Amino acid sequence: MTTDHLPYAIDAESPLKESELAVLRKQYETEGSWVGVQTKFNYSWGLIKSTHRVEQQLGVRLLTEIFRDHVDRRRECLYYLALGHYKLGNYAEARRYNDILIQNEPTNSQAESLRGLIEEKVAKEGLLGVAIVSGVALTAGLFGSLLWKGLSKRR
Repeated sequence: MTTDHLPYAIDAESPLKESELAVLRKQYETEGSWVGVQTKFNYSWGLIKSTHRVEQQLGVRLLTEIFRDHVDRRRECLYYLALGHYKLGNYAEARRYNDILIQNEPTNSQAESLRGLIEEKVAKEGLLGVAIVSGVALTAGLFGSLLWKGLSKRR
């Protein structure tokens, strides 16, 4: 299966226009309990591209249902589930789905692109975490030092 039709991960940062998402939503709602898998997939794709977290979460939920219920659509779902989790900041889940895709398609350039974005965010948040912990430790150390000096002067 070719991967040429899948967007690079950075393309997901471009949300659909509200009118475009409304068309997908209307189609999804019109089909109701008989919604087709392609309609559900299209709507979830549009939701994942959204800038609204609630819509992204719904998109991931709908894709998870497709992934679970339609084996023939799992490959497409893997990429978009990874992308959705990435956008939600669930980097471990994003990595898990993306790694499965790369394991099955080692030359998938879209998945490789997404892997780079995930690793970049994980590294950035790791550095931020280290900076926060270091700042807290430094503050605690300074406070402890000042407290110790204050107690020493009273003796």
